[in-house]
Amino acid sequence: MKKIVRTVVLLFVSTLTFAQTPAAVNPADTAWKSGAQFNIQLNQASYSNWQAGGVNSVAGNVLFNAFADYDKGGKWAWFNSVNMAYGLNFQDTLFSKTDDRFEFESRLDRKLSKKWNVSALLNFRTQFSNGYETPGLREDTTKISGFLAPAYTLFGLGFTYKPNKKFSAFISPVTLKITSVYDDRLAGMGAFGVDTGSNNRVEVGGYVNLGFKTPLGKNIELQSKLDLYSNYLDGNYKFVDVNGEMIIFMKVNDYISASLTLNVIYDHDILIDTNKDGTPDGPRTQFREVLGVGFAYNFGDKRKQQ
Repeated sequence: MKKIVRTVVLLFVSTLTFAQTPAAVNPADTAWKSGAQFNIQLNQASYSNWQAGGVNSVAGNVLFNAFADYDKGGKWAWFNSVNMAYGLNFQDTLFSKTDDRFEFESRLDRKLSKKWNVSALLNFRTQFSNGYETPGLREDTTKISGFLAPAYTLFGLGFTYKPNKKFSAFISPVTLKITSVYDDRLAGMGAFGVDTGSNNRVEVGGYVNLGFKTPLGKNIELQSKLDLYSNYLDGNYKFVDVNGEMIIFMKVNDYISASLTLNVIYDHDILIDTNKDGTPDGPRTQFREVLGVGFAYNFGDKRKQQ
């Protein structure tokens, strides 16, 4: 119960803190643009005397995305965003997570030319609640992740290339990446690439962030991003960390929408237990797909491609 309360409080405080940012801005300063989207998606399946079989299930996802950007069209611009999601599936008396993420990003740009900027980028991401080896949010099973276990912090200096309104690329030849595991048992196992017993792993490497946003049709929009990172400090620099996301939004009306989300992750330092014997046997490509329909409400301005 304490963990659920902690998650709810963190979500509320994060949302409240972010929501207060535009309030401090002079309304007459039109260089500031801010907005948010709140989305609830529900899925349900029920069976009674169904010959083909099936298991009753209920699933729900809550998503909250917000931004506050300053762009006056001059030499300086500042872009900030927070993305939160949490999803649960109830099936056969067990709760399992279907989504769990918190991500904050801030980028400061200094214009060099029409298409190029000098940029500083800060990105932080983690999850809200514990993850377990076997399905179900039960503490009698093996914990494999949790809040700030792991957490990833990126800080990079580089250049942003924006040739048009649909595409952008941030290129940083020198980026600091910190992987944090603030769970003593997981840190003691050397989980997520940290040294055994250490809470943090520090890397310096090259980083590329690609973003693309375009309409696919009336009330249909595609958003995608791809993060690539290579660590200079160890012999695995040839293995590139990959974090990709593609989302297709389909708006039915002002309050009903559908979305398809695809995620792919590869990190050579994260070992996966593919044999289910309790011993991680190697890095693997992680894949996630979520299709949902539900209630959506937008606040404020619509964000352009950064």
